[in-house]
Amino acid sequence: MATTKVPLYWVGTADGEQRLFREFRDTAEGPAAVDPIAAAAALLTTSAPEDPDHRTYWSPVDQVGSSTSPDGTITVDLPSGAFRSRLGEGEARLALQQLAHTVTATASTAGLLPQSSRPEVVVLVDGRARQEVFGSVRLDRPLRPDEGLEAPLWLVDPRAGAHPDGAVTLSGRALEGVGECRWTVTDEDGATVSSGALPTVPQGDGTVGFRTELELSPGTYEVRVTGRTAEDEPVHDGSSVEVVPR
Repeated sequence: MATTKVPLYWVGTADGEQRLFREFRDTAEGPAAVDPIAAAAALLTTSAPEDPDHRTYWSPVDQVGSSTSPDGTITVDLPSGAFRSRLGEGEARLALQQLAHTVTATASTAGLLPQSSRPEVVVLVDGRARQEVFGSVRLDRPLRPDEGLEAPLWLVDPRAGAHPDGAVTLSGRALEGVGECRWTVTDEDGATVSSGALPTVPQGDGTVGFRTELELSPGTYEVRVTGRTAEDEPVHDGSSVEVVPR
């Protein structure tokens, strides 16, 4: 079956702060083609982050409805079971930002938003507006994605786990304005195995991407990327990987 990729946002920690990290995930082309926003929202509740350091606050549901108005307002209708977790207000608002980022990014990718619109997300619970969710937050106004919650820098590959020796792909993204991006690989003793500067390429969505190939022999490594924000604040992300013989 053909698939299409949708962006999903997960919760993680960046420099001691709770931030949102994006992964692209395959979904069946049929449901995604008919209603890509609903498909992405449903996948957010049923799948798990590939990075073990990331997490989600959503509970799985199998039916999600959505619609988009000409002014860019996205309405998402979720069953009450999606909000099963009892969360404090801060965590609940972060969970709602997971959803807002996921559905607006999906709508943008699918060409469903008017140009120059500032998308808002109205969340319904079993078709009802203004409901209290996660036991702590009332949905009394539309959500707007808070770009300040996106991690300024994150590593997409290599993912944690085992990789065959030889070429290991290092890739990731950063918000525009993050500079001096570098990578470093250290072994189990903390010794630097390799390092270098990461050239970045604008992605057209307010981010820059980077990618390089590493040659690693069998062993356990920490792969780390670093950069500095426009305010000269250091940012980083990393992953522990095991390289095994082919």
